[in-house]
Amino acid sequence: MQTTHRRILPKGLQKFLQPLISRAQQSQWPIYLVGGCVRDLLLRQTPRDIDIVVEELAGPLAKSVSRAYKAKLVTHPQFLTCTLQLPGGRHVDIATARRESYPEPAALPTVEAASLQEDLYRRDFSINAIAVSLNSSDFGHVWDPFAGVNDLTQGKIRVLHSESFKDDPTRIFRAARFAGRFGYELEWRTREWLLEALSGQCPARLSGARLREELVPLLMEKDPRPSFRLLSQWGALALLIPNLKWEKSHELLFGRFIKGKPVKDPLLLRLLILLHALPFPKAVGSLAHLMFPQKLIEQIERALHVLVRLRQGVLSLQDARRMEGRPLAPEVITFLNEAVRTRLMFPRKQPLQEWRRFQESAPRLSGRDIRDLGYKPGPLFTRIFDALRQARWEGKLRTREEEIRFLTQTFPLNGG
Repeated sequence: MQTTHRRILPKGLQKFLQPLISRAQQSQWPIYLVGGCVRDLLLRQTPRDIDIVVEELAGPLAKSVSRAYKAKLVTHPQFLTCTLQLPGGRHVDIATARRESYPEPAALPTVEAASLQEDLYRRDFSINAIAVSLNSSDFGHVWDPFAGVNDLTQGKIRVLHSESFKDDPTRIFRAARFAGRFGYELEWRTREWLLEALSGQCPARLSGARLREELVPLLMEKDPRPSFRLLSQWGALALLIPNLKWEKSHELLFGRFIKGKPVKDPLLLRLLILLHALPFPKAVGSLAHLMFPQKLIEQIERALHVLVRLRQGVLSLQDARRMEGRPLAPEVITFLNEAVRTRLMFPRKQPLQEWRRFQESAPRLSGRDIRDLGYKPGPLFTRIFDALRQARWEGKLRTREEEIRFLTQTFPLNGG
């Protein structure tokens, strides 16, 4: 099926793609815009990604234009793909048109060069199996051999064949992500095939790294709640994080933070929301299996430790002391500030006072401040800091001036 939508390509995008288009035309290489970029353009949305398919080897094309885009070129020869990493974080993926075969369910595919139609057939869903020609002979024509445009109009998520979810079980999570993002429904056969793949435990064969690559985009959706609801309905949520259940507190916390101020590390914050109801050893173990960075795992471990201690009503000065040398990330503090106010998480008593005391327990005075007051470094400093922490924990000290007064009275320089 071929339809014409010459106006699908905004002038700004045409200008951006011109180095690629010109180089491909010079070499008479058929070139197309494909996938999610085309889908978003048809939906009159700004594309998140730029994906190019060329019916020729992608490497020479990508290498020849990398200088024009001032881009770093990353190649993946085993998959016949290249990525141009542009200044500012933008990416352009350039791939040879290819077909895929799967040696076994959930395995990485074997790829070989093929036609545009075969390249579109290997894709996850019909709405992502649409291409726009960038060739001078038919520039702007939309190639839609699998009726993806109709599915966009009907609001349907549809796979292209019955083995799709078995071949690549990550498509289960992508189905939830796209259905949640766009408010679409799964076409009835697609839903049957998805549930069949789940009953056959196909996702259990995926590596932790591949599961992480699906979890992160799910979490980073503008509103991830609809997608996680679907995964919960399908019984697929625990395949990402064992023992994870979707609860009312997830709905509430995600809703609050989606509407709140942006944070520097939204992934850390959203992982905390997702994992807050799990025992922290299980949460930390799951993150390690998913191969998240160790620094992120440590922040989540400390956050969940504090949360558990607050729930148990046993958060102590010793806990606060352990945190002093390794401060909690701002996103962790933001999360805990909201969590202690959430009645769903603390139905009996909201531990605002304990949390504030924990936050304010670190002395305002530094070692240099104490030395400048005339005290000599040594074992006395340990006693001084212990006394300051205890007094702050008991609410006796608030300000720096109060600490100085307490210090000079409790540890007089004349030794009295």
